[in-house]
Amino acid sequence: MVVTTDEDKQQMEEFNSQAKVTIIANGVDLDTFPYREQDTAGHSIVFVGGLDYFVNIDAACFFSQEVFPLIQKQFSNATLTLVGSKPSAEVKALTKQNSAITVTGRVPSIAEYLHQATVAVAPLRTGFGMKIKTLEYMSAGIPVVGSDRGLEGIPVDDADVPLRALRANNVSEYVTAITRLFNEPELRTTLSTNGRQMIEQEYTWLNLSRQYEKVIII
Repeated sequence: MVVTTDEDKQQMEEFNSQAKVTIIANGVDLDTFPYREQDTAGHSIVFVGGLDYFVNIDAACFFSQEVFPLIQKQFSNATLTLVGSKPSAEVKALTKQNSAITVTGRVPSIAEYLHQATVAVAPLRTGFGMKIKTLEYMSAGIPVVGSDRGLEGIPVDDADVPLRALRANNVSEYVTAITRLFNEPELRTTLSTNGRQMIEQEYTWLNLSRQYEKVIII
C-alpha cells in the first residue's frame, strides 16, 4: 500500500497493523507547470482546486469571507481568483458578495493563472494527504501561504531546510503572511526559488516513478 504522508501511514496502520505501508510523495509535471519568467508584483491572490469538492469549497469560502476582506482593507486593489472546475453554488455566490473575487471554472492552463498571481494560498481546513495543488504552486514559482493541511507532508519550514512557504492556520496569520509577501519582493523571490528547487530535486514524476518501481518489484 502506498500513501503520501506520515499521517496517512499512521492512519492505515491503525486500520490494519499488519499492512505494509510505503510513503511516496505526489509529484508535478514540470512541463505543465513551468517556472515563472518573472516575479509578479501587485496584490493578486490565487487559489486552485476542484470547486465542487467539499474540502476546496470550505477553503474557498473561508478565505473569501473571513480573510480576503481584511486584506482589502490594507490593499484596496487586491484581487482573489478561484480557479477550478465545476464551482459549487456556494463558490459562485462569492463573486456577488465581493466584486474583487473571480471564479473561473475550468481553464485551459492553470499555470497561466498562477504566473499572473502575486501569492497562492492553500487555506485547507480538512482533508488528508499531500496536496498536489501546493506542489504545482511551487513548481510554477509562486510564493505560497498555506495551512497545516495545505502544506501536509511537504518540508517547507523545518529547521533543516530553507524556507519554502509561509504557514498560516487562522485569519490573523493569513493576513500577516500575505501582507509580508505583498510588501517584500525579496521574500517572494526566496520562496519562489527555494520552492522550485525542491520540486526539481524531490517531486518530479520521473524521480517518484523510480520509487514506485521498487515497491512493485518487491
